[in-house]
Parts: sequence; structure tokens; C-alpha cells
Amino acid sequence: MSRFDVIVVGGGPAGSTAAREMAAAGARVLVVDRAEFPRYKACGGGIPLRTEKLLPFPIDSVVEDSVSLLQVSYQGRSRFVRDSGQPFAHMVMRERFDQLLLEQAKKAGAEFRPGTVVREVSLDGGVTVRAEGFEAAADYLVCADGAHSPVGKLAGLGEGIAECAAWEVEVRAPAVRRLAYRNTALIELGYRPWGYAWLFPKREVLSIGIVLPPDQAGDMKDHVRAYIDSLGLGSAEVEIARGHKIRFRRGGERIANERALLAGDSAGLADEFTEEGISYAVESGRLAARNVLRSLGGGSLASYQADVDREIMPELRAARQIGFMFYGMLRRAPRPWMFASSKFPYLWDAFFAVQRGESTYAREAARVPLLPGIAQRMLDRE
Repeated sequence: MSRFDVIVVGGGPAGSTAAREMAAAGARVLVVDRAEFPRYKACGGGIPLRTEKLLPFPIDSVVEDSVSLLQVSYQGRSRFVRDSGQPFAHMVMRERFDQLLLEQAKKAGAEFRPGTVVREVSLDGGVTVRAEGFEAAADYLVCADGAHSPVGKLAGLGEGIAECAAWEVEVRAPAVRRLAYRNTALIELGYRPWGYAWLFPKREVLSIGIVLPPDQAGDMKDHVRAYIDSLGLGSAEVEIARGHKIRFRRGGERIANERALLAGDSAGLADEFTEEGISYAVESGRLAARNVLRSLGGGSLASYQADVDREIMPELRAARQIGFMFYGMLRRAPRPWMFASSKFPYLWDAFFAVQRGESTYAREAARVPLLPGIAQRMLDRE
């Protein structure tokens, strides 16, 4: 049986980031993933510019487009465009982006075993993972196996984390239509009680999708088809259509014990305003690496949860407050709220600053002292 310092399950942004930083520090790291890489990943592929600042290597080679224009509409009406003046997000295809991050982990010394479905985890005095025809042992386990996180469940972590549903398609539109959306992200509001549809431009396709509460998952395909039709793309070829979950950690849900921890989507580290999680996946991967390296030699990983609570959760709480107020106002007074959003620049200027890493949700929320109280009163009325 092979022996490592740490086994990372999942080769996405959280797992690859953790593996790279641990391997670069001299740890013996094994990354296992159920898929063969590169692999398609259902995701809008919009990466806030702040994500790039968390990585010590360039990602230019996998950037499909960089957007500085945001077009917002409500049920096809009240459309307006905000110009950030400079890019606030990169657009990537996740198979290429994730492959880049994994290659960096391998260059740092991490071993990679694809096509491996972990079926059993033992945390008795160490870590043992078992798959069909495979067994490996380590001191610690990083579960970065996505929003479903079957390995996290085997490790006894992640219970009670909230979730929503998303459906995404890759549309191969004519070149002239793709060019019309260059440098522009589209957001369509008006779904109840909250949620939005999006169009993100890529080189060869348009990524189009929707995110909604889980009890509306059955309506997502129809909503996306209607949105595609409203854009005049009904005759374009849909290459891939796939659903996925997004998880939201809201409180003290357990994401670490002595031997194992959850990172990225497994831990529910996505914000409830934009539903974005890639930047938090990278950040949590760094925190995971820091805690594993600190614990090598006999320490516990339980401190990882405290680090996440201190360094990531304030952002997620602030994003939830902002999101609840935004969607709540939109639901109660859609036309006045859309008018106000289009005429007063503060909201979108603050949004762009957060996406570029020039500000934070927590900092922007603190500029509106009444926001937590307003959001809580709205929540109490739901």
C-alpha cells in the first residue's frame, strides 16, 4: 500500500491549489479524481479578477475572454449596461482552467491518479482510502470532490450545508453572434423567489445557464430554453447541457476534524449574491495547505475550520446579506429597483471593485450600517 503525507480527493481549483502548495513545501501528496483530465465541468466559467491574484502563475493561456461590460435585464425588460472601465472577470472553460491548475500541482511534485472512485475512507489513527483495485494511506485527507462530496460524507463532514441548483448549456452560436457578446456578461433577473440566468462569452461557444432554489430544479431546462429563444439563439446548436449543485455554508457546519477537511464546493464556499465559488475554492485550498503543513508530525486539522470562519466566512455572510437585500427589493418593487440600479452607480461600482479584488463584500456592506438589520427583517418576513 502506497503511503503519503496527504491525499487530496478532487483535482479542481481547491484540490489542485492545496496539492500544489503542499507539494512545493516538500510534502508527499497524492491527488485522486474520478475523472480523466482534462474533463468537462458544468460551470459558467466566470472567474472574478481577484482569483488571478491568488495564484502565483499566469492564467492568460486559458482565458477565453475578459469582460468589463455587464448587461442587466428583468424578464427581458428594463435592460441597462454598466461599464466597469476595465475587466472585472475572466471567462474560461473549466476543463482548460482546471487542467492548468492540476499541471502546476504536478510540476510542484504532487502525484495524480485519475479514474479513481473512492469507495471507502478510514480515519482510524491516520487516513486510508480505498477504491476498486487501489488503496493508499496518509496522515491527512483533503476532500475537494465537489458539491456532492461523497468522500466528505465518508469522512463525516459537511452535514447541513444549504444548496441551490444550476443548469448550464454550451451553445455554438454563429461567429457574428458570439462577437456581439465579446467583453460582455449578461444577467437576466426576475425569477422567483430569487435566481438569475446568465450568458458568458467564450471563444467558440456561449455559456448560458440559470441558478435557482433547489425546489425549482425541475423548471430550469424550460427557463434556459426560453432565455436562449429570447436572445434569438433558438436555432443554434447546444453542444453540452448539464446540471450541477452549488452549496452555501451559512454557519458553523462542520468542515474539519483531526484528520480530514473540506475545501471549495465540498465545504459550501460559494457566495449567495453571485453564486460564484472558484475564488473561494482557491482561497480555501491555500488554507487547507497551510493547515496540513502545520499539522504534519501529529497535529490536528480542526484549526482549519477556525481559519475558514475567520478569513472566508465574513465575506460569505456579507454576500448573503447583500444578495438577500438585492433579490428582496427586486421581488417587492421590480421596476423601481431596476430603475434605481440603472441610475445610481454605487451598487455596480462596488460590485466591480469586489470582483477585481479592490474591495470586499464585508467592506462594502459596512458602508451601509443598516444593511444587516434590513436583511434580517426581510428574512424574518419570508
